[in-house]
Amino acid sequence: MVALELEVLAKKMDRFGWDRDRNTPAQDRLILDWMDTLQDYPLDEVKKAITACLDARPSRIPNERDVLFHVLKARETYLIVNRRNIPERDMDRRPVTPEAASRIMEEFGFRPKRFGDD
Repeated sequence: MVALELEVLAKKMDRFGWDRDRNTPAQDRLILDWMDTLQDYPLDEVKKAITACLDARPSRIPNERDVLFHVLKARETYLIVNRRNIPERDMDRRPVTPEAASRIMEEFGFRPKRFGDD
């Protein structure tokens, strides 16, 4: 689907003779580069990032790295905005002794089975 998005974008912008270069090694390489860079991201994020690229620079066709930058930027913005909604945990991160760990486990009803237990 990422390759299809590249093709649609290329036809819209028609900056590098997309139809003329059909089935050439250069065009195949362009498609593979887009797929390799963006395949791990959901398609809706890729589409929004393409739109953000075009909004930022309407006369320039974005490459896969431009799109990836906007995907990551949108994720960063989401995390910053939603950070307030994540409750802060007051956790004591100091290591505990084996005795303290056993006491904590007993408090919560956890009793590991041992060899010979029936």
